[in-house]
Amino acid sequence: MAREDTFSALARYYDALMSHVDYTRWETIATELTTHLPRGFRHLDAACGTARFLDGCLRAGWDSSGVDLSIGMLHAARLRTAAPLAAADLRALPFREGFDFITCLFDSVNFILDDEGIPEAMAAFATALRPGGVLYFDIVTERMVTEYFEGPAWTEDNEGFHTTWKTDYDRATNIAETRVRVNHGEASTIRERIYPREAIEDALAAAGLRLIICADAETWNPPRRNTIRLDFVACKPPIGKLTAKRLTAQIKERLR
Repeated sequence: MAREDTFSALARYYDALMSHVDYTRWETIATELTTHLPRGFRHLDAACGTARFLDGCLRAGWDSSGVDLSIGMLHAARLRTAAPLAAADLRALPFREGFDFITCLFDSVNFILDDEGIPEAMAAFATALRPGGVLYFDIVTERMVTEYFEGPAWTEDNEGFHTTWKTDYDRATNIAETRVRVNHGEASTIRERIYPREAIEDALAAAGLRLIICADAETWNPPRRNTIRLDFVACKPPIGKLTAKRLTAQIKERLR
């Protein structure tokens, strides 16, 4: 499935653009989830980007690999990490029961824009997981777009360069289109689609994955109208002892 490399022009700047992002929460939750996995588990970071999260997993001693659709992002990732990397579409992962743990973070699932894409991605995750394997991913909600991005253009000063951002949100298609211009160069266009929670849960069920929990990513309480990011944890049967109640208590204790 050939696709335009949306991040080709931004990859070299990406880490500086995202320097304000705190990866600690993702790292904490992922680490807690590994306590439910077998010793020597294999991990795949899907849509790994520049490998900022992936490299931390590797340094923690995990058997981790990464895939991303963007060749530009993979090039930046190879400058950072020794983890095995490959180009792959979330909707067509080239793996069969190869991993005990899959992460797909930083709203990477929102970059799937077509109606069939979410069911295809969840089916691909299910195929790539071993029985008992765990999937952890997140999505942003419409509240995130309308409260923090939609509206007038804004400019940011970064490490040695500046960027101009402008986001428009089409409520008919639920697609947010963000144009990012570095200095005076040509603008790059990033598109994300907002999905209702029910669409994700239906796709998980159709793929044979059991949803363990859907939580507000910031609090790990049940989602509310003002939730801006949702965390999903699902398991490929058999489920074992991983339950929503147990996992929620475990994660909330660590996020304090």
